[in-house]
Amino acid sequence: MNKKIITTAIEVMKIPIEVAEEHFKELPEHNAYYFWNPVKGGIAVIVGKNGEKLAASSGISFEKHLQAFIDGKRN
Repeated sequence: MNKKIITTAIEVMKIPIEVAEEHFKELPEHNAYYFWNPVKGGIAVIVGKNGEKLAASSGISFEKHLQAFIDGKRN
């Protein structure tokens, strides 16, 4: 993962880099990474290798979040 991807995640989620480094998974079939904040009410973000991103509140399931990203939604 390049530095720009993790920097985008920590800026969007407003978390320390250590949290982002511990709470992510690669989505190779979508050229992206999924980051989440493990605290109650924390947000998650999918960051594409091209820098595009889609953040979602904790009330959105991973499946719905991923489907929105696949469908081309970005913020």
